[in-house]
Amino acid sequence: MRSLLRSLLVLALATRAAAAAFPEEEDVVVLDTKNFDAFISTNPLALVEFYAPWCGHCKELAPKWAEAAAKSKKLDTPVPLAKLDADAHGDLAGRFGVSGYPTLKLFRNGVAEDYSGGREADQIVAALQKIASFVPPSQIKSDDDLTAALKASAGKPLVLGLFRQPVKASSAYKAFDKLAYETAGQQVAYAWSGSYSAPPVMPLINGKKPPVPGLLLLDSSGAAKFALAVPRKKEEFTPEWIAEWLSAHDVDVKYEEAPPPEEPEP
Repeated sequence: MRSLLRSLLVLALATRAAAAAFPEEEDVVVLDTKNFDAFISTNPLALVEFYAPWCGHCKELAPKWAEAAAKSKKLDTPVPLAKLDADAHGDLAGRFGVSGYPTLKLFRNGVAEDYSGGREADQIVAALQKIASFVPPSQIKSDDDLTAALKASAGKPLVLGLFRQPVKASSAYKAFDKLAYETAGQQVAYAWSGSYSAPPVMPLINGKKPPVPGLLLLDSSGAAKFALAVPRKKEEFTPEWIAEWLSAHDVDVKYEEAPPPEEPEP
């Protein structure tokens, strides 16, 4: 717990220092081709709007974006909001597949992903607060790690993901991680183990090895109760599907897919 708090404090201080080094308009960092990469590399988390000056949706978003930017600075772990004129910097926008406006991208440790949260100021701030405070599922590399994860779960059932390397590039892991994020704070815990030259750390279930890739549902003692294999059609392995499986085994999880964002103007 102390190391987690220390990490969050370091992240908060680093974010405040980094954000102060870039020009702002109404608390929103103004990006261009000269400072974009430096901004992204010095901010572990950042939310960027790719906009066009003529775009009606962008004009509508602007005051909400500025309000969210001001409020996000006051979070325990601030997350800067920025904007880039994609008309003026088309090459940079094209680098991230931007084809309509406004397009919102969350940058996490330099890697871009689509932002799928709400677009009202308070919705943006709430989403950033959750993103900044979320602790990803722990990696299990040994039996001691598994014992520690079970202890940290504080009596909650533990979903142990069993994946093949490279783990974080797999669609199955992404579905697992998304469910962990969306159900953070609920009565379930998550961890994962990955195989490469050696098999992942995994308890036996009914005296047999569980499926890899797949999931194991462990009780508070570490006993494997149920297993779920990733199907051949990997697109079927979704957060909703996993949540339904957990619910069928008396794990109380509530998962709701975030509504799709408004279609950007071309």
